[in-house]
Amino acid sequence: MAGSDVKRVGLCAACRWSRRVVSGKGSVFWMCERSKVDPRFRKYPPLPVLACPGFEEGAAAGGEVDDLR
Repeated sequence: MAGSDVKRVGLCAACRWSRRVVSGKGSVFWMCERSKVDPRFRKYPPLPVLACPGFEEGAAAGGEVDDLR
């Protein structure tokens, strides 16, 4: 991921709970997988995320996921 993308996304770019989602129209969103098990976390947090109590460093959860609508 380019340095400018990391600045735009914030912590999600390095969090093991995040997943990059690309919509059918090409828009890119970062989904928080923690939101599936903990209601404190927003499914699509506003970016950049500069502080997060659920942040765990590690590779993001995966590559691009296409929005299945």
